[in-house]
Amino acid sequence: MSVVARVVGLLRSMAEAQGSASIKELSEALGLAPSTLHRLLDQLIEAGMIERAPQRRYRVSAEFSRIGALAARKAGVLRLARPVLEDVAQETAETCMLGVLLPQTLTMMFVDMAPAARPVPYEIRMHRNRSLLWGATGLCMLAWLGPRALSDILARGEPSPVDGQVPPDRAALAERLARFRARGYAITRGEQTKGAVGIAAPVFGARGRVVADLCITLPQARFSAGDEARFAGLLKDRAARLSRVMGSLPAPG
Repeated sequence: MSVVARVVGLLRSMAEAQGSASIKELSEALGLAPSTLHRLLDQLIEAGMIERAPQRRYRVSAEFSRIGALAARKAGVLRLARPVLEDVAQETAETCMLGVLLPQTLTMMFVDMAPAARPVPYEIRMHRNRSLLWGATGLCMLAWLGPRALSDILARGEPSPVDGQVPPDRAALAERLARFRARGYAITRGEQTKGAVGIAAPVFGARGRVVADLCITLPQARFSAGDEARFAGLLKDRAARLSRVMGSLPAPG
């Protein structure tokens, strides 16, 4: 097997792993000696594609996930979602974005955006890894992930990007996520960007797992009392349509 084939196989196994992988697991999956894997992993760590995880395990890096998301712009959910984003932006006159889940790192990033007639006065950073703990898009995905993901993310202790506030305790966060699931959408105010409101509805993939979400963002100063129900209803409808196009069964309750 050539060096290139070994590297590709290793990256593929890392991307498909549930969170992280050990040398033993990779050796069994790829049929490579541990010494060979150590050498390849060290080179990939130096290149920024792999990073070390606790308990002598390895996982793909944020940069690897970022490159994957950029490559995905040409197909898949991005191709299917673009008309939906434009439709929501046109109907609401507000900015609509697509956030995708990066399961290897349990983070998310915005990968596409449809500007609207009423632009936002703040910067929206695209293709940057974001925590699932703060903001409507991240919390929307976290609400439909399992308890293990919740534990792993809380263990990081990621502070608020706005004011450095520490994450809530598990019970309080679990209760909040349950409310989001019951309503079918997440809404936050000023958690990712000061003075901004975010509303997001989940998009599910072929196996019924959350893979992305649709989000509307706008300044809180122009967010009126009736906007929540109107925007949330529209996002839920469009997210459900996108989920069906991607082969998902009706979204879990």
